[in-house]
Amino acid sequence: MPEGKYQYTAQQIEQLRRDLTNQSATSQVNRMISNSAASLTCGPDCQKARYSEELKRKFLDAQANVNTAPEKLNAAAKEYYTYTQGTNGYNRYLSGQVSSEAKDITTTATSTFSSASNNLLSLTKTYTELNSTYTNTIDLYKKYLIENSSLEERINGISTDTVTSDRKSFYEGQGLDNLNNWYIFLKWIYIFLIIVYVFGMILVGSNYSFLTRVLILLAFIIYPFVIVFVISLLYEGLLRFLSLFPKNAYMTAV
Repeated sequence: MPEGKYQYTAQQIEQLRRDLTNQSATSQVNRMISNSAASLTCGPDCQKARYSEELKRKFLDAQANVNTAPEKLNAAAKEYYTYTQGTNGYNRYLSGQVSSEAKDITTTATSTFSSASNNLLSLTKTYTELNSTYTNTIDLYKKYLIENSSLEERINGISTDTVTSDRKSFYEGQGLDNLNNWYIFLKWIYIFLIIVYVFGMILVGSNYSFLTRVLILLAFIIYPFVIVFVISLLYEGLLRFLSLFPKNAYMTAV
């Protein structure tokens, strides 16, 4: 292979350099022409408006993603408001944000305080009602204690009276049974004596006439029926007789 087939002369290398330089210059010229064309088609106000719109779009995107990138929102807001309204505009934006946050905090705090106040009033009312119910329950409990104590005393008294009455009734019944037995015993003796008297009046002689003995028999027969009234009259007469005597003042006082 010949040695100089792929070698360039100094003139050829210089020509290549010139061509490259011309191409770079052409590119720069084209860019300048494009910028010039853009400047001619959109003036400074248009370009400012376009840049403002771009900054606003970034600011709105940052607002939409504030939960994930809050620092990005602050940077976008600062860049947008500083470019469009200056430092004072950005300060007004910050002041509005602070006022809005303060208003939100105030609204939340007011709502929380109002809710807590309503809950406190409700709890106070409930406590007052429960305290009143508790007081009434204690008073009612004390009243029932007194009534139960009184009823217990009455029941004990009734039980004592009942036991006493039962014992008294038992003893009275026992006494009545004894009296009734004696009454039956004496009645049969009395009947037996009348029968003996009748047989004796008929079979045995006597100095009394028959009429007298019949009258005596009738007296014996009616004796049980009149003796009670006779004794009652005698007892009342004795009491009236005793009442005629002066009473013992010492015994009366006792």
